[in-house]
Amino acid sequence: MRKYLALALIQVLILAGCGGGGGGGSSPPPPPVSACSGATSSNVEPIIVDEGPTALQNAGITAVNVAYVSVKVCLPGSSSYQTIDHVQVDTQSSGLRILASALTSITLPYQVDSNGNTMAECIEFADGSSWGSLATADIQLPTSGEKASGVVVQLIGDPAVEDGRPAAADCPTPAEDTVPTFGANGIIGVGPYTQDCGDVCVTGIPLPVYYGCTTPATSASSCTAEDASLAQQLTNTVTLFATDNNGTIVAFPSVGASGLATVSGSLVLGIGTETNNVLPVGVTVLLADAGNNAYITATLVGAGYPDSYLDSGSNGTFFVDAANPITQCGPDQMGFYCPLNPSTLNFTFTLTGANNATTPQEAFSVMNAADLFNTNSTLAAFSNLGGTNGDPQSLDLGLAFFYGQNVYTAVEGATVAGNAGPFYALSAYTAF
Repeated sequence: MRKYLALALIQVLILAGCGGGGGGGSSPPPPPVSACSGATSSNVEPIIVDEGPTALQNAGITAVNVAYVSVKVCLPGSSSYQTIDHVQVDTQSSGLRILASALTSITLPYQVDSNGNTMAECIEFADGSSWGSLATADIQLPTSGEKASGVVVQLIGDPAVEDGRPAAADCPTPAEDTVPTFGANGIIGVGPYTQDCGDVCVTGIPLPVYYGCTTPATSASSCTAEDASLAQQLTNTVTLFATDNNGTIVAFPSVGASGLATVSGSLVLGIGTETNNVLPVGVTVLLADAGNNAYITATLVGAGYPDSYLDSGSNGTFFVDAANPITQCGPDQMGFYCPLNPSTLNFTFTLTGANNATTPQEAFSVMNAADLFNTNSTLAAFSNLGGTNGDPQSLDLGLAFFYGQNVYTAVEGATVAGNAGPFYALSAYTAF
């Protein structure tokens, strides 16, 4: 669940060739081999927090607290591919979404509905929404070699359907259909659910998500809301891998109070599937509420926050302290906290799962965001960035909280050491 808050003044975002074959005599040529068919060599993929993709930097914007990975996107059954860098890692969504403007070397086949119309989707995030067509690709993570074939992906900002973007009532603004507004070349959802909306999109829900579009779509009337089967929906990428497919660990070292320009970490595939991803002895497993957005409960400053979660797609720690309201920043850092006297606030809290398991006391800090950014305008990683939350019952523990931790997210249906997913767990940072 990407959650960014705009920082207008200082412009910080918070937010190959073709192959073939031949044979002798009358034998037909062998089918082409997908460029995403290499062997798996490990279950660890490097991730990095830095200033963001080139298109973002060219717009004069620096990303803050965004974890990026590279993804190899292949034309199905072909040796043609493109490696997309700076794809955001999001532990609270499902599926691979690529900015159409970043996919320049290959043209993926569209996914069509029963009427032959191009399928499209409006995906709503905490800070806006993204609209684009659905296509099919083979994908691979370049370092680990983990791969999947015939994956449904979304092409955000695809010109063929862009004019068919639904009205704001169904696809809320602001529109995040370009790299500068989205903050990444794509997003890979590795959250606690298998599909992005599951059974509710099969049977229909009040707010449309999937559409069938005549292409090119020249107006909103070119696209009609429709149900989508599980097979037609975007699917949690990790669950499509042959092995190491029951969840992830996001691991980052600590970031000091003054921040860092870059931080390198690891996206570990699978939980309890290899010797390097075993749940640590004594770790608290927090069963998430499978029917309610995979929430857990936080207890902070004496109050309960039952809509809480761990989200690498949010760049700060977002919450509301009703008993002691925190000063919000001015328009240049809208929505972030700018506490005064003192300029840094320290909080302790616990997390409790649906299984009634409770963590030992955890902690985070919130520093005056204006001071952070104005003093460190070239830095991309801050552990003490916080802001308000539209849900007063939610503690959104974003990437700022992930530093110094190994954060486990198990997918629904997974069972790890007797623990049924979806669940979360935390342990002290260990390098992979």
